[in-house]
Amino acid sequence: MGAHQERAYRMNVEQFTELHNQLLPELNKEFPTKRRRGRTPNGAINTKLCLSAAIRFYAGGSPLDIMLSHGMSRQSVYRSVWGTTDAVNATPDLSLNRDNAEFPSHEEQVEIAEGFKMMSRADFDRICLVVDGMLIWTVQPTRAECEELKVGERQFHCARKDKFGMNLMAGCDHMCRFRWADLRHPGLTSDYLAFATSTLGIQLERENNNIVKPGYTMVGDNAWIPRVWMAVPIPGHCILSGTDDAYNFYHSQVRITIERAFGIFVHRWGILRRPLSVSILKVPSLIMCLMKLHNYCINSKSMSTPSTLGIDERRIGRIASSRGSTETTRNATAVQLDRRGIPIDLVGAGHHFLDLPWSRRPDTPDRDEGLTIPMEQMRHQVAIKGLKRPTVNKYAGKRKRS
Repeated sequence: MGAHQERAYRMNVEQFTELHNQLLPELNKEFPTKRRRGRTPNGAINTKLCLSAAIRFYAGGSPLDIMLSHGMSRQSVYRSVWGTTDAVNATPDLSLNRDNAEFPSHEEQVEIAEGFKMMSRADFDRICLVVDGMLIWTVQPTRAECEELKVGERQFHCARKDKFGMNLMAGCDHMCRFRWADLRHPGLTSDYLAFATSTLGIQLERENNNIVKPGYTMVGDNAWIPRVWMAVPIPGHCILSGTDDAYNFYHSQVRITIERAFGIFVHRWGILRRPLSVSILKVPSLIMCLMKLHNYCINSKSMSTPSTLGIDERRIGRIASSRGSTETTRNATAVQLDRRGIPIDLVGAGHHFLDLPWSRRPDTPDRDEGLTIPMEQMRHQVAIKGLKRPTVNKYAGKRKRS
């Protein structure tokens, strides 16, 4: 099938075969060859066929087209999707980190920091993860689902994006692979509150925690506050100059990695570019499955993702328009990537602290007392090197390095 194979399945034949071999033990559990009751007049569906149907669905394919191309019923298509989702999540070899850990180990953090150092012009060598939030676009949840979750329907509506969904908090490494994720909060929740109440956020606030290697730090935007394990931009970019302005520039050069990761993630799996028409209760397991497959594709040397099939593109746009519209948006459109490869319809600046008391930013450590914070060490490193924000050549339209 050549290039058509990669456009339809987001991976080539060799990658698909290797993925099937890794998933085979769990796929056999999800799709047994013999039924407990009844018969299979047409025979059992092959596990490769089930995996193929699921991958096409993740890529944005229509269940009707999958039915025709795979010779299975509509019910079998959805059984293949959720069976494959469970199989991926249950396979240890596809976990986000070694030993199926929730967060990278100290050894992995050192490897990630070396990767970020190679891509940083300021030679930042203590960054172990880059974190940010993204809206997972869904249809409006039903009242029964909200009652089961004990969350109001309006809590799932993200006002600044005018979309229903859930707030995905994630961290990636220098290769745009996801290494940590949390998806438990509705779309209205701010990034700060979603992270602070996550399992990782609670553990990091405890004294003497050993999650982040001493001297290393994560990098986030202004939705976070400076901590010994978090480096953020210096507020007030409009009035900053000198070292502070240069620090913000080189900080953003690294921080944009997570936005690029979100862009690749959304572009690779087309169902994320339109509202997910599945139960809100199933969204977390589906997203975790897609993140693991995203990492698998990158580990398989598939850094680039080909364009979506025309038939899939039309269906994505049609569903986005019909099921993604709200009271204020009558003609919703499919999520698109900007020139930097970032899904701006799902990520971007907002009011980070509206759901906190008095809607105010929490207190931050005093900068004079925070000399041991890696953020201050990064700023000091920029000052020692005499780095400045590159200036723009208005005639050539390119940046000059200072």
